[in-house]
Amino acid sequence: MATITKVDRKHGETYLIGFSHPRTKKFVRKVVHCSQREAEMIKKKIEADIALGIFDIKTNDKRVYYWSDLEKKYIHYSKMNKSAKTVKREQDVFKAFRRFVRNDILLSDISMDTIENYKEYRLTENISPATVSIELRILKTVFNQGIKWELIEKNYVRGIKLPKNDLIKVRFLTKSELTRLFKAIDDEGNDHFKRLVLAYLHTGARRIELLPPFFTWENVDFKKRQIVLQGKGNRVRYIPMNDTLNEILHKIKEEGSEYPFDYRPDFVTHKVGYYLSKACIKGANCHSLRKTFGCLLLQNNIAELYTVSKLLGHTTIKTTEKYYVDLLDENYRKSVCGLDELI
Repeated sequence: MATITKVDRKHGETYLIGFSHPRTKKFVRKVVHCSQREAEMIKKKIEADIALGIFDIKTNDKRVYYWSDLEKKYIHYSKMNKSAKTVKREQDVFKAFRRFVRNDILLSDISMDTIENYKEYRLTENISPATVSIELRILKTVFNQGIKWELIEKNYVRGIKLPKNDLIKVRFLTKSELTRLFKAIDDEGNDHFKRLVLAYLHTGARRIELLPPFFTWENVDFKKRQIVLQGKGNRVRYIPMNDTLNEILHKIKEEGSEYPFDYRPDFVTHKVGYYLSKACIKGANCHSLRKTFGCLLLQNNIAELYTVSKLLGHTTIKTTEKYYVDLLDENYRKSVCGLDELI
């Protein structure tokens, strides 16, 4: 059976008809520029020809494509449509893949074994299973785009089993650690930076989500007492302002600051790390503030898992469960033990 897929093109409707050549057994694609109805008719004609034993099906594209061709085209596409941070992450994956295939490889020579061997290669380099999974997802997206551009016929990342991830241990700050962290900041009289740290702890925001250009005064609604955060994939979420956050933002606004928190992301990472070190807090970083937000809500039964997931901007509740599995197990145990006093 043949398949038909609509392809985005600037000029007119375009469809991609795919089928397995009955003689060579290779997957063949035929691009047609016509209406959907006409494309369906062509598809039926191809299926009828195959059934009747007509094997003189030909393709027009005789070019030979390499991985470097797909990579170059994809990077250009990515720079036009994605953030600089995402582009950098993808380029890091391309660099690792090029190292594995020894600089370049024909796209037609890439197989499921190639991808499986790449996965094992990365794991033997002591790359974490979670990171390797991300790399495979990026490659899967690249090959899907390559199919749309008619550079490659099949996505061999599909069907590859992602590495098994170990349970993720969440590093959050305890109450005593928070006290030491605030003291380290207070000792230097850095009130404005302390406000940012408190804002992270009271919103669960990612580092860049409270910094310009993603977070400006337009993201703050004092009347509704809520802020708007722009997360991964440009997904927007609304976070209510509690009294602490409301007071912080009001004070900064009264001071006439151009932005609520006018810092560069790298500076924030460095500064938080500096204060954590000064407070003798090990194994934590800027992202730990976001984790502490979720942990405090769950540990103190302030919010249930679903609400925490929404506040953190996780795409699915499974992501939240993965990060907070230890706390959930503890809460479940406490819930059941509570029956001892009731029954």
